[in-house]
This record gives sequence, structure tokens and C-alpha cells, in this order.
Amino acid sequence: MDTDDGSLPQLPGAAIEKLPPIPKGATVRRRPIPSGPVPSTNSARRIHVTAKTPFRSVTTRVRKQLDRYLRQSADSRSTFTNKLSQKKNASLSERVRRIQDQSQNASTGGLGLGLENSGQVIVLGTGRAIQKVTEVALFFQKQPDCVVQLRTGSVAVVDEVLSKEEDGLEGDVTERGRMMSSLEVLIRLR
Repeated sequence: MDTDDGSLPQLPGAAIEKLPPIPKGATVRRRPIPSGPVPSTNSARRIHVTAKTPFRSVTTRVRKQLDRYLRQSADSRSTFTNKLSQKKNASLSERVRRIQDQSQNASTGGLGLGLENSGQVIVLGTGRAIQKVTEVALFFQKQPDCVVQLRTGSVAVVDEVLSKEEDGLEGDVTERGRMMSSLEVLIRLR
């Protein structure tokens, strides 16, 4: 479906601006991709994946983190049981209320934190690493004890274009912004 001038049609309101070509003899230096807000200790753990990251390394790191969440959950439940048994003079209504609170917290991630993303591991990848992230998602989707969700998006990145002068020294540095596709896989225990 071409237009009259031979170009592909665009969505209404979407203007695509191409970046100017890189000057001859210039090199591009890529800056690290911004990771976004740093997760707190109680929220999801983030694992950034590159195209060269070994598959087995990623799956091992995810499984270790999920096992750590499971241990923390078991510890919080045993702590609750110990606290409940220590209060021998507690009324029946107080004991029932505490048990209900604990079961409600267990349904929100098992850690008693009441957070939506507690006990999750997020695997992130951009560009060529998206394939590796999808392979990790498929691996954990086949595991009977895991729930997997996918989120797609775009990340703004900045590149530096280094031009060379005639005598071989580094000349001007120009910054260029561009968008990259990204994929997040959220993995948690059932």
C-alpha cells in the first residue's frame, strides 16, 4: 500500500523525522541505557540482559531471586505464627483478625508487604537483547510454579557522535537522541 510518491503511508499525526547522516570519518559512542527508577528493597528485582548475556546465567539469577522471595515469605509466616502463639492472653476476635490479615497479605505476594510487585523479578532487554528476553520468558512460562507477563515499550537513549579532525585528533562531540524498543518480562511465583 504505497502512496503516490512511493513512500509508505503514516498514521495520522505521526511525523517521522530521520536523524541526519553521520559525517564521514566520525564515530558513534553509545551511552549506557538509563535504567529508570531504582527499585526499593521490597519491590521487584531488575535484571538487565544484553545480547551477549548467557541464557543459563539469566535463568539461574531469576530462579535464585524467586527462591529468596519464597524463603522470605516462609520466614514472615513463621514469625507471624510465633507472634500469635506468644500472645496467649489475646482475645479470640484479635486472633481471628490477625489470621485474616496474614492470609490477605499472603494473597498479595506472600511476603506480607501488600505490594503488587513484591516477589517479582523483572528481566529487561532492548534492541538485539529482546530475543534473549523472550527466550527467558518462554523458559519460565513452561515452569509450573511461575507466572509470566510481558510488557513492551520504548526507551530514549543518547549517542555521542565524535568527529575527527584532519590531524587525527578528536573534534566536536554531538549528542543524538533516538528511541529503542524494549521488552520487560515480569516473573513471579504462583
